[in-house]
Amino acid sequence: MAFPAPDRGFSAAAEMELPVHMIPQTGEPRWVVLGDSRNATTVLRSWRPFEIGTRLRWAAIVSASSLGLLSRLPRVITARASIDASYWRDSLPGFQDDWVPVLYIGYPSHTRKIAVFFVGREEPRFKAVAKVPLLPLSRQAILNEAAILDVLAGADFVPATLFLDRERGIAAQSWLQGEPVSRKLTPEHLEFLCRLALPGAACTVSSQRASIACELDQADLPFDRSELARAQDHLDYDEPLPGFIEHRDFAPWNLKRLPNCRTGAIDWEWAAMRGLPCQDLFRYFYLQDALFFGPGDVWEVLPRNPLVRSYLRKFSIGPAALFALVMYYQLRVLVIDWQSGNQFLAEYAFRQIKSLLKSERTVTVRA
Repeated sequence: MAFPAPDRGFSAAAEMELPVHMIPQTGEPRWVVLGDSRNATTVLRSWRPFEIGTRLRWAAIVSASSLGLLSRLPRVITARASIDASYWRDSLPGFQDDWVPVLYIGYPSHTRKIAVFFVGREEPRFKAVAKVPLLPLSRQAILNEAAILDVLAGADFVPATLFLDRERGIAAQSWLQGEPVSRKLTPEHLEFLCRLALPGAACTVSSQRASIACELDQADLPFDRSELARAQDHLDYDEPLPGFIEHRDFAPWNLKRLPNCRTGAIDWEWAAMRGLPCQDLFRYFYLQDALFFGPGDVWEVLPRNPLVRSYLRKFSIGPAALFALVMYYQLRVLVIDWQSGNQFLAEYAFRQIKSLLKSERTVTVRA
């Protein structure tokens, strides 16, 4: 078995027969460990769930992996397969035959992909991370991330691209060394977001209205169209705002505390080079509120956060601009989440839109 599948035939002489351990989650394969599971422990240990129950179950998996007992766990499926690594040997600079691949199969979405983590067998350190698309839009997302990383090349808060196969949409990047961050917004998070400001660049919310309207019209949304029309009326704000690189998936699990104590980020597949301010702040608060079943009061809490207030002051974002920016965010993610099949997040976004429309007021940003 060659992964990814070769464009041409491959030689059986290049294959290695290895044990394969499949770790399922929500009824489908999530992690695939090739070879001795003890070599995969470094990768498995780097994944740290936020929910207590999941964290405890994952700790048992990591422990079993470190002891070479992964096959004895319930629900873990173990088999043997012949693996051909010739694609990586030919494409990935510095690839060694003793590199151990560990596969993570992403959750179902319109940009679903497989991440391949390579670690050394003798020296259990990360060597590279590769991404392989499973869908046409996955390919676009991987190529988009490679383009963003190319623009940010040399920055210490992002991985470096190691190789790019444009035809197949496969890319490999360096491992960004760092520790997991907490769910709480910190000064280091804010410093990171400020580094994404584009000097001298300006943009407006109103310039985005036509594209959002087109996306809403084309999407088969089950939501009240009159409410969506009212929401779009708030996108007419046309005062110039500072331009930003938008990460667009700014969440704790995509962030790391770097050795220099600053914040770094991975997974730039959805990023936009010239975007609006505040979008990543909204993502950080709203996504966690949705996924961790919060009270749904982000719009009330957000402007009272002292770090958020300092960000708004730094970039001269007043109450009217903030309201237009948050409405743009909710409309954009509503379309994206619905089109990707995430009904839960799409319904959450629509509830937030209705809540914003009920208030129909701006917030006071205290000095």
